[in-house]
Amino acid sequence: MKIAGDTHTHTLSCQHAYSTLLENIRYAASIGHRFLVTTEHGPAMAGAPHEWFFENLAKAVPREVEGVVVIKGCEANLMDCAGTLDVPEAGLKRLDLVMASMHRVTFPQGTTPEERTAAWCAAAKNPRVDVIGHLGDPRFSVDYEAVIRAFREGGQAVELNSSSPKSRPGSEENCRTIARLCREHGVPVLLSTDAHFCTAIGKVERAASVAREAGIPEEQILNTSYRRFRDWLAARQRISDLPEE
Repeated sequence: MKIAGDTHTHTLSCQHAYSTLLENIRYAASIGHRFLVTTEHGPAMAGAPHEWFFENLAKAVPREVEGVVVIKGCEANLMDCAGTLDVPEAGLKRLDLVMASMHRVTFPQGTTPEERTAAWCAAAKNPRVDVIGHLGDPRFSVDYEAVIRAFREGGQAVELNSSSPKSRPGSEENCRTIARLCREHGVPVLLSTDAHFCTAIGKVERAASVAREAGIPEEQILNTSYRRFRDWLAARQRISDLPEE
């Protein structure tokens, strides 16, 4: 399954990835991608960029570089069971796309599945949140049925993250459940890599396999088409200046 753009990528700005944004863009261009979403970690994570990074991103980086449309986003950290994000509103409102994720170094330890479910349901009510990141992490198990229903109501997309089997061991079965629920409830899906080096960009085979196994139709996968992805962002009133094709 071919994608038109990777929707979860990192740069050396987060200090645990190893390519520049320009290197990521050039690699995306070399494999024929029309767009690239850059999603740096929020500032609560050690080594992540300062909150000003996200405020300045829209001004500093051109909309299109070497034929690749640059979608300026972030991977904000969920900080508590109320769904609080670590990127301030001043940054969120300037970004094209906001992904929310739970990480062991930023989300409270010792929470219950019920508390984590409440956190995701709160995030789903936040109009700034567009995408839910690597939900299948077994360290943060939740009531997947309740969470996917909340995402459907909020109009968010759910990513199927190709790096999860390696980065978050034990996530495979949860990802299958999430994919099945997305199909049943008609929730938009993104196939992503969570790339931390440029040559990982576009390698979504694991995520695509999960999507196929769940029977998710291609038209439900937003980033297999630039136009479909563009129209979804426009419908969420996030971006008004994206090229037509």
